[in-house]
Amino acid sequence: MTIRRLGPGDEAIVVQLGGEQPLTHAQAAELVADERTLYLVAFDDEEPVGYVFAHQLLRRHGDRSQLFVYDLEVNESRRRRGIATALMRELELISREHGIQTGFVLTNSSNAPAMSLYRSLGGVRPNQDDTMWEFDYTA
Repeated sequence: MTIRRLGPGDEAIVVQLGGEQPLTHAQAAELVADERTLYLVAFDDEEPVGYVFAHQLLRRHGDRSQLFVYDLEVNESRRRRGIATALMRELELISREHGIQTGFVLTNSSNAPAMSLYRSLGGVRPNQDDTMWEFDYTA
């Protein structure tokens, strides 16, 4: 297994990983061209078997930036083999290289595999009160 950060020229891989709602080639190009986007893919030979997708968020106080892990996915047939852990460890290395000292991810408390993974990676839940609010801007 190898892990590689996607960049310009990897648009076809981004489209392939899109699942039920794949991006267009143009959308994929815009995504991988953004230096603040970290899109790491795990490959078994040439086959993508998992990915982690994160954004470097600039901040106006405290650390100059923080990492938001937006999406982590491993093919169902490849789970429980350390792929997600390897992806997250590689993301940590790249974050450190970019001076990013903290990061966060959102998940459902009922997602036991995700909760176990993030805990095993040293993640902590700062409190039980955090709530996420969503806004619809389509109107």
